[in-house]
Amino acid sequence: MNGSSGDGGESEPPNDNDETARTPTKVLTAPTADDASGFGLSMVLLTGVLLALGYYGTQAVADVGLGQAIPPPFYLLALALVFVLELSRSRSLNAQGLARAVGTTAVYGTLVILALEGGAYLWENPEVALDEWAGIAVLAVSLVVVALVYVVYLSVLETE
Repeated sequence: MNGSSGDGGESEPPNDNDETARTPTKVLTAPTADDASGFGLSMVLLTGVLLALGYYGTQAVADVGLGQAIPPPFYLLALALVFVLELSRSRSLNAQGLARAVGTTAVYGTLVILALEGGAYLWENPEVALDEWAGIAVLAVSLVVVALVYVVYLSVLETE
C-alpha cells in the first residue's frame, strides 16, 4: 500500500500534506515600538487635533453652514495643497501613487476644512468646548481613535 489510499489503488497527490506547499495566510501582528516612526507619531497628534476641531466643524456646518471660517475658494486651495504635498512625498508616481494622493486628499482635506470651520466656531463660541470641559473629552477621544487607526495601519504593514 505504498502511496495508495486503499480504494482501488489510486495514489494521493504528492504534496497534499506538505506544509511548504500551502499558501501562507496573512495574520495581523502587533506592531512594536520600533515600527512607529517619529513622523507617524507626529501625524497621530496632528490628526487627533484636526479630528477634534473637525468635530466642532461639523457642529458649525450644521448651525451656520460651510464657508464661515474662510471663503470657499480657499478650501479648494487647502485641498490642492494637501494633494500636492502627498503627491510630492509619494515614492512612486504611478496609478498607485496617484490613488494614494487622492485618498489622502479626501481624508486630510476634509479634516482640514472641518478643522478650519471648527476653529472659527470655537473662537466665536468658546463655551461649547468649555462647558463641563467637553473640549478635553473630545480631544481625548479623537487622540484614542487616531492612535487605534495608526496601530491597525502598522499591523497591516507588518503583514506585508
